[in-house]
Amino acid sequence: MPFDPTKPANNSPNSSAEMRAQLTSLHDDIQQRTTVSDLNIAIANALLSTSNNTNGVSTLGMGADGSYNPSQMQDLINKIDELINALRR
Repeated sequence: MPFDPTKPANNSPNSSAEMRAQLTSLHDDIQQRTTVSDLNIAIANALLSTSNNTNGVSTLGMGADGSYNPSQMQDLINKIDELINALRR
């Protein structure tokens, strides 16, 4: 029997069976709920695996050129594209 917030009705005679059923329903509901600990574990596990998406993307391994260098700019564009594609997996 699910919890019924309308029971017991105002000014109704006490019924131990009705109260027991209500309390049992509340207890069952509480036991089925996710705890904060469960949520923390689920979030931690999800966060641990998110970085794996980008593990295959290597660093550029170069410094910035003081002047415009088309080759360096293309390398940067390619690396950003590689990172975006890795993050989409």
